[in-house]
Formats: sequence, C-alpha cells, structure tokens
Amino acid sequence: MRVSADVPLRQDELETLRGRPPVSGVAALRAHMRDKLHWYLAVLLFVVFLTAWQLIAAYGLIHEIILPSPLAVAKVFPEVVGRQLFVQHLTATLVAIFGGFLLGGGIGLGLGTLFALSERWRKVLYPYVLAFQATPRVILAPLMIAWFGFGPASKIAQATIGCFFPIFLNTLIGLSLVEDNASKLMRSLRASRWQTFRLLRFPHALPTIFAGIKVSLTFATIGVIVAEFIATEYGLGYELTRYHVEIAIPQMYAVIIIVGIVGLALYFIIEWIDKRVVFWRQEDIEQSKLR
Repeated sequence: MRVSADVPLRQDELETLRGRPPVSGVAALRAHMRDKLHWYLAVLLFVVFLTAWQLIAAYGLIHEIILPSPLAVAKVFPEVVGRQLFVQHLTATLVAIFGGFLLGGGIGLGLGTLFALSERWRKVLYPYVLAFQATPRVILAPLMIAWFGFGPASKIAQATIGCFFPIFLNTLIGLSLVEDNASKLMRSLRASRWQTFRLLRFPHALPTIFAGIKVSLTFATIGVIVAEFIATEYGLGYELTRYHVEIAIPQMYAVIIIVGIVGLALYFIIEWIDKRVVFWRQEDIEQSKLR
C-alpha cells in the first residue's frame, strides 16, 4: 500500500500497516469513542459547569450582583452584541491586538535571532532585556498613555510590550538548541552560515517559536484590554468598564465571554497556521502511531 505524506492515514490503513486486520463494526465504534473520548469529556465537563453555575445562582448561594445566572447572561447577550457601536468596539480591540502582536512579535523574533547568532550582542543586551521583563506590564500603562495619548497608539504599545518577551525567548531557545550531529553534518557539507540558519536552525526552531507566538498573543490581548480600561473610549475593555460603572453585571459577564471567544479564536488561527507551516511535526505524529 502506497503511503502519501500529504494525506492522513485512515484507521483501517493504520491497522494494516501495523500488521493487524482492519477493524469494523463494534470494534470500529470503540476505536472512534476511544479517539474522541477527550472531546466528549470536555463537553460533559462544560455541561456540568453550566449546570452547577445555574443551580448556585438559582438557589441564591451567591448573590446575583456577584454571580448572575447563565440564563441571565444569555438573555442580555443579544443586547450587548446588538448595540450600534459593538462592531466598532470589537474592531478597535482587534486592530490593537494585531498591531501590537505584529510589532512586538517582529521585535522579539529579530532580537532573539540576533542573540542566538551573536554571543557578543547577547552578553551586552541580555541584562537590559531581563530588567525590562522583570518590570510589571501594568506599571507601564500610565507611561504608555503619557507617551502616546488616549488612543489606539497607547493600546498597541501596551500589546507590543506584552507579547515581545515570549517570542524573543522562544526564538532564542529554539535557535540555540540544535543537535551537534546536525551542525557537524552541515559543516561537513560546507554549508555557509546563512545556509545553516535557513536549512537547519530556523526550521528546527519553528515549533518553539510558534509556542511563543501562542503565548504572546494572549499577552497582547491582556495588554490591549488593560489599556482600554483607562486609555480610550472604544474597545471591549471600555465596554467592560462602562457596564461596571452602570452595575450591569450580566452585561459584564457577556463582554468577558466575548473577550474569551476572541482570544480562543485567535489561538486556533495560530494553531492552524502552526500545523500548516510546521507540517513535518504532523508527519512525526502519524509515524508514531505506526509504532
């Protein structure tokens, strides 16, 4: 049987390659349940969580001004997303997240590459990077407002600060952790420094870099929301603050859920890009299933 690297193997093909007869009927159903068990458990856990939340709110174990019921949040959800300015608030937040993510990620990737390739620059600049990282991000928010004013620039700056270090550190680690045998092989082939970086070090570092990208995207979102609390009149963070002032607690929970959905969607987008770019990792997973 011919195996293509571009097409994932079906269950019966995997069993054939393992030297076992293809499964069918009840055995196939059991195999499917076993493979998808984590999804079923996740859905069950979510249902249990919502049920417990509803019961706690219904019996008044926690006051509704602190914890409104899921039904109350669901009831105001159309009101929150149906407001005339909601799309503008959502767009303002997304633009700031992407702007800060691209700027901070670019700086982190470039500086991490520089540190990995130049020991001299790493020794000179690394203490300053560590000192910058040790400073809490929230403390810098008033400074960003003083520098960039009450507008999108301060939000982008805050997001840039938040997402810089994870990409920088993961780039540095990924480019530094190359197997000695692989490096010796490139030297034996008389590869130039640029060829070694392009064909060996950077591809080897991509899984680690993407892990940093996923973390940094979360920090960029946090930075933007924090900046919107105090530095702008548009954005989901501003909406959250407005509902808090109005003591509209169910609406606050609705905005929090929307922010969570946005963060989750951005994470899955990066995960999808990760699987397409670092395609050999999926091939390694498929090969491990054959063992």
